[in-house]
Amino acid sequence: MPMDTINDKKKIDNMLDHIEKIRFSDSKAAMDIALNALELSKEINYPQAESILLLKIGGIYVNIGEYAKATDYISVSIPLLELYNLQYHICTAYLTLGAIFYQISGYEAAFDYFSKSADIAKRFQFTDMLSITYNNIGAVCRKLLDYEKALLYYQKSYEEDKKTGFSSCKGVYYENTAEIYYLTGDYDKALEHATIAIEKMKSIKYDNALCEVYETLALVYWKLNKYEEAGSYFSKALDIAENKMVYSCKISVLINYHQFLTEQGQTDPAVKALTEAYTLAKTNNLHEKSIIICGLFSEMYDKCNNMEASLNYHKLYVYHNQQLQKDRLNQITEGIKLRIKTEEIRQQSEFDPLTGIPNRRRFVQFINSEWELSKLQNKPLSIIMLDIDFFKEFNDIYGHPEGDKCLISITACLAGLLKNNYLLARYGGDELITVLPNTSLAEAAEFAEAMRQAVLNEKICHSRSTVSDYVTITLGVASAVPSDNLKPDDFIKQADDALYDAKRRGRNKVCRKAYNHDK
Repeated sequence: MPMDTINDKKKIDNMLDHIEKIRFSDSKAAMDIALNALELSKEINYPQAESILLLKIGGIYVNIGEYAKATDYISVSIPLLELYNLQYHICTAYLTLGAIFYQISGYEAAFDYFSKSADIAKRFQFTDMLSITYNNIGAVCRKLLDYEKALLYYQKSYEEDKKTGFSSCKGVYYENTAEIYYLTGDYDKALEHATIAIEKMKSIKYDNALCEVYETLALVYWKLNKYEEAGSYFSKALDIAENKMVYSCKISVLINYHQFLTEQGQTDPAVKALTEAYTLAKTNNLHEKSIIICGLFSEMYDKCNNMEASLNYHKLYVYHNQQLQKDRLNQITEGIKLRIKTEEIRQQSEFDPLTGIPNRRRFVQFINSEWELSKLQNKPLSIIMLDIDFFKEFNDIYGHPEGDKCLISITACLAGLLKNNYLLARYGGDELITVLPNTSLAEAAEFAEAMRQAVLNEKICHSRSTVSDYVTITLGVASAVPSDNLKPDDFIKQADDALYDAKRRGRNKVCRKAYNHDK
């Protein structure tokens, strides 16, 4: 590799590291670096970096709320990430898609994508990603008011976060559980967890999250009638929100602070707090918060018999409610579009574009799932591995376009033989694999013979074959009753060995091997 190319790759890798460091604090700078790095990676033919940069750009668009653009970039990145087996980044892509749907209140879709991310993180032991994903699933459950399930996922997040020294989720487990305990009325546990959260977050200088912890403490002390402590924590929360420009959190704190001050009879400071909250909400088009604020203003002025002011805020209440309904409609429309687009991504990532049958990734998912199910039910599982005889020679004489047509015809022929619970996938090149749940070795071998004969019956001419005038296939069959002592990878190798035996015996044949004494 030329020295210039090596240096350019190092430069791109350094740019990727820098993007990760600044993408939350300076989105514009991160985007400029990412776009420049993307162009450079294309120039020097560095597709691995290109796929990661597409994902990074999508993530930056999420940070600034441009979800349609984010999905466009992520949809392009996923097939490339799949191609280069960049599992950590695939995990991140699904996590990011989940975050998009969470932001537009598409909680079911968010849960689906967070779950996909968790599956990959578990499989490849990405502890940090698993912690973040569990935390996000907990947030979805909290939004749906399923506090018991939210606590379960927060606990799972904590267990994984602990393995990283609380570097992935930064100890937000305690912040989240403190809020859940407050909402469910367990104030002692809420205080206990909020206190630990402050300690953890201060130790790693995670100041942004302190705003929410201080707010929770203020609300708990208010419920416990400890007004001095409550007022102190409201002030701390507001200071953090202002210094760190966490305006969404500040609005929430100001609304609660207004109600707290009103209860204490401090009318002027209460009005000042609510006015500031409305200014922030209106400026940032946060109509849901504006509705709450206008309702409180209207109620307050109504009690004071200031009907003109009450009516004005009621009109603003109606206005923001109308705007919120428009936003919700747009969110639903956008959510449907994103769901369609991400479903296309899923299809692209699980199906072979040439033949239309499932690809190797989908095969791995399927066999792992069926392996566990067969183990649970103590039933046999069989696989058939096959390839096209002398396929290289076929391409050499007839050309690759004809080779593609041949492969498409054979997969269509074999797919037509499948039973409902069978799966045929493209394993690689001209190699195909079939999974046959609840099927014995004898039954699988019989099915493999039917496959062999069906391809021969297609009568696709092959003048370079030494076993027939037509295209043929060779098949290896393996069967097992899965158990804890067996691994799917070893099982697949057994089928591969059987395929090799069939080739040694002259091709256009079926060979079978029992695994774990399966007959």
